[in-house]
Amino acid sequence: MTNSAPAPHPSAIPKGNTQEQEPQASSSKEKQTDVTSNLILQMPRPKLRLHVEDLRHPAASAFLAFIPDVATTLDRALAHIIKYLYTSDPKSKNPHQPTFTPSIPPTRSVTVFLRDYSGVAYTTGTELDDAHKEIHVSLPYIQHCTSGPSAKDDPLHELVGVLTHELVHCYQHTAPVSSHENSDGDIPRPPGGLIEGIADFVRLKAGLEPPHWKRPLSAAERPPKWDMGYQHTAYFLAWLEDVRVGWEGRCGDVE
Repeated sequence: MTNSAPAPHPSAIPKGNTQEQEPQASSSKEKQTDVTSNLILQMPRPKLRLHVEDLRHPAASAFLAFIPDVATTLDRALAHIIKYLYTSDPKSKNPHQPTFTPSIPPTRSVTVFLRDYSGVAYTTGTELDDAHKEIHVSLPYIQHCTSGPSAKDDPLHELVGVLTHELVHCYQHTAPVSSHENSDGDIPRPPGGLIEGIADFVRLKAGLEPPHWKRPLSAAERPPKWDMGYQHTAYFLAWLEDVRVGWEGRCGDVE
């Protein structure tokens, strides 16, 4: 479950080093370094919080045992989000090649809530300020993943995958601000399946897909609609990205 994100605001452009340097021949290694540097420069630094509803719940200690450093886990997930959704294509000599300028949503804080409720996880914005996001994770689901006959073979893989999926929702453009006040609903919104599919696309590209996900290998295995959501749409988006690197970033740019 995801609430609408605020209108995008361009991130500040860091000042470059003005010191003159001798021109050097470009290489693939240097280009890779430039991409990595740009990724580091535009990494958001939201305030990160953890709220545990019941420390006596067995899943609370299990979660903290598997993920003792929640901040680092979220920062790594955020790095994947920036890499796959908000990194522009390398400059091309082709003037007709479409490009986009990344506009990262101005999320100011993310609070992870561990709560006793049925479900898996969902993301929402606070009532007073949608730039402050909340990720609610189900304690019973954590217990389901980490103990008993239903325990996952790799609980850490599953938990980090869920957090990554939900953090994507904290950094998605879903509709213009004006649409929230538009009672007529004239401004189109992206399909819900696309919103969830993009979140699972990042999870997939980060190598955090669950073992039950299967990439379609034939027309018979493909879902009837591309926007069915979650892993179905994620594999479709991954196919588009394989055909045209950077396509997913442009798609998110026009959501």
